[in-house]
Formats: sequence, structure tokens, C-alpha cells
Amino acid sequence: MRGRSILAGVLGMVLASVCVALAGGGWATTHPLAGGSVALTNSQANTAWAPVAVLWKFNAATNATVTVERISQSNTFLLGIASISNATSAVWVPEADYPFIVGEVLRVGSSATNGVVQVIRKGE
Repeated sequence: MRGRSILAGVLGMVLASVCVALAGGGWATTHPLAGGSVALTNSQANTAWAPVAVLWKFNAATNATVTVERISQSNTFLLGIASISNATSAVWVPEADYPFIVGEVLRVGSSATNGVVQVIRKGE
């Protein structure tokens, strides 16, 4: 039972974050994982955005490693990594705001390519 309450708490946090992001000018985009990674670049000079959550959805149960990285001035920073086993989904919620300014890239990856990734962001 304890595992279910933790899972319910995590799902509640994700849903609350998503609602806050979308109510406050946030947006979500969905991308295929066919190439193994998705890169989102901030190309707007006078604005910043921050990821609220990253959700992976696979077509079938899979074993994979999922990653979230920030690329800034040709330097790559690992924000999150997880190994999943026999799962059809994964979620990453940042522990803090990571604002992305012009030219910075959020790269989301997966060793399994049989699904999609949804990136939820908010503007700053």
C-alpha cells in the first residue's frame, strides 16, 4: 500500500504542476522518439522558458534509460537520468526552475524509440 500512496502523491504533484503551468501561460508539445532524442531550442531573444515536466510514453512495456539534458554555450549538463524496467511510461519533474534563455537547448532522450515524449514548459 505504501508504494501506491507514494505513486499517488507523485502523480498528484505532476498534475498540479501541469495545471499551474498551463494556467499560467504554459504549453505542452509532443514529439516522436524515433531518433532517440528530441532537442528544443529557445530561439526567442527576449524571453525565457522552463520545463515543468517531461513525460515519456512507450507503445509497449520496455527497458530503457531516459535522460534530460541542458546544453548551454556548447556545454552539456545532465539534469535527470533514470532507468526503467518493463514500463510503458516515465515522468521527470525538475526539483527547481531551470530557465532556458536564447540559444539554450533542452535535450530529452531515450534508449527506447518506440514511443513519444511530451515536454511541458512555462514562460517566464
